[in-house]
Amino acid sequence: MLAKITSGATVGLNATLVEVEVDIPNEGLPAFNIVGLPDKAVEEAKERVRSAIKNTGADFPTTRITVNLAPADLPKVGPSYDLPIALGILIASGQIAPDVSNSLFFGELSLDGSLRHTNGILPMAYLAKEKKYQRIFIPKVNDEEASVVSGTKVYSIESLLQLVRFFNKTIEIAPSAKVNIADLLKTAEAEFDFSEIIGQEHAKRAMEIAASGGHNIFTAWAVR
Repeated sequence: MLAKITSGATVGLNATLVEVEVDIPNEGLPAFNIVGLPDKAVEEAKERVRSAIKNTGADFPTTRITVNLAPADLPKVGPSYDLPIALGILIASGQIAPDVSNSLFFGELSLDGSLRHTNGILPMAYLAKEKKYQRIFIPKVNDEEASVVSGTKVYSIESLLQLVRFFNKTIEIAPSAKVNIADLLKTAEAEFDFSEIIGQEHAKRAMEIAASGGHNIFTAWAVR
């Protein structure tokens, strides 16, 4: 059986759609392959997904599993495809049958099935809005980051098990409340402050100007 889950890849400050195709035929020797230019972190998703599905209480298929990340010519980086891959396996193996046609999925899985903080959530939320997807499913720890974007419903989940229960209609998950970005910035705390740096006035001034204009900074260190 073939399942298709929509996710995304961050390219610079933007994001582009990635279709996660999972095929589980009824025959073939046990294997788990991921194709579509995956990097090392994506390749390692096989072990995270396998453990997460088992520790969720679901059955991990003992036949051949092929995962294709399309488009195939776009490099796939990072562990954010864990959640869509796991969901695709559960659907392709017939364990759940949700309607995921209007949803995006993004998140790194722990071995116990819980979801970790995942980078690139904000571009994904804007991508969901731009492409008019009604729902985006992300880790709960990234909730505030995605909730600043209006125009799509953000569902923040704690674990793969919670998502399965939601799709099986045994629990309800309410969409996250929208967050005002101005209020969010008020609570932001800087790890370091220029007041802790003695001297370097010209360098600090240059970085302030670059930050205020939204410019990039290239720093070169000279060793004497």
